[in-house]
Amino acid sequence: MPATTFDEPPEYDVGDRVVLTTAIGPVWRRRVACGTRGIVVARTPERLLAVRFDDGSLEHVHPGTLQPEP
Repeated sequence: MPATTFDEPPEYDVGDRVVLTTAIGPVWRRRVACGTRGIVVARTPERLLAVRFDDGSLEHVHPGTLQPEP
């Protein structure tokens, strides 16, 4: 049976500029707000992306929570 990739998250490479599509992080500490821009700085073996956001935070996020920066 052929596989489709419609539900696959987009692929990003180191250096790509991205925008967060949903807030991340626990409520009791500084959250990264939806719409925050950042740059991909690494890819992890767990298929997460290390993103340095413009607010100075560095987070590991799922590619599905990002979109390319316009």
